[in-house]
Amino acid sequence: MTQRTAEDFISKVNSHWSSDRLKKFTAGHKYLLLPTSAPLLLKTLGIMNNDATISADAMRKFIQVNHLIAQFRPFLEDLNERQKIVNILDAGCGSSVLSFVLAWCYENMWKHPSYMVGIDSNVKLIEKNIKNFNDLKIKGEMNFAQSAISDFDWKTFSKDEKGRLHAVIALHACDTATDDAISLGIREKADFIAVAPCCQAELASYWKKDGTAMKDHALTPLFHNPHLRREMAAHTTDMIRVLVLRGHGYEVTTTEFTMSHATPKNTLILAVRRGNYHKESQRELDEFLKWNGGFEISLNKKVPF
Repeated sequence: MTQRTAEDFISKVNSHWSSDRLKKFTAGHKYLLLPTSAPLLLKTLGIMNNDATISADAMRKFIQVNHLIAQFRPFLEDLNERQKIVNILDAGCGSSVLSFVLAWCYENMWKHPSYMVGIDSNVKLIEKNIKNFNDLKIKGEMNFAQSAISDFDWKTFSKDEKGRLHAVIALHACDTATDDAISLGIREKADFIAVAPCCQAELASYWKKDGTAMKDHALTPLFHNPHLRREMAAHTTDMIRVLVLRGHGYEVTTTEFTMSHATPKNTLILAVRRGNYHKESQRELDEFLKWNGGFEISLNKKVPF
């Protein structure tokens, strides 16, 4: 976007978003990111149209982005107080909507140095992200690369040999890719890990293959019910992830990723590192796996205690 094009668009935004229209649009919500505060960002991310309007479909993404900023804000602001430069990995970044929004927050709201790295296996998305970064002329440092989460090596991307990876974020990384992101965060001793799991099929497949052969286990009726087996396996997988994180010294909370009606995949796991391990959580995980029929997921093998 040329400077003249950007200026023309900002003029449209200022003309369209009157104080009354903005008040009606926000409906009393205190959004950190507004149409008038980040118009070029919202347009580049496809949230705002060329005529400065925001459609009903885009409104859901707008609310989702603001919700995530609000969820992450206390954890990232804590990192800002402790780190001169905050290093963040967006694992399975896709179109990197969150990466760009966080970069905007660091530049305009927190005014604190940050280094964002986005990785994805889709090379076309990576190329698009690089173009968007250049178009937006973001002052903070960003780097994009094609890579599977399981193959990622932070040392290759680190700006400083002693620079740690402070935060790992993975939104809707499918199936075991979420476990790859969690295990990466644990191995790097990241201070903050946030994942929104998606399409969790691993445990359900174990239940279908081997669980249905069990005759005396308490969950045998569940193993034989395809719909409930998939639903219960997803929640059970997330509980295992929570206990693994706690066992490795993380304080973990779970909440909604966005509005409950916006997506069926709506669990957000937030983890803050408080130490290296927690024996009680490790014991709870052992008991939970016994209840589960002894079935483990990839994460158990990636980061054993």
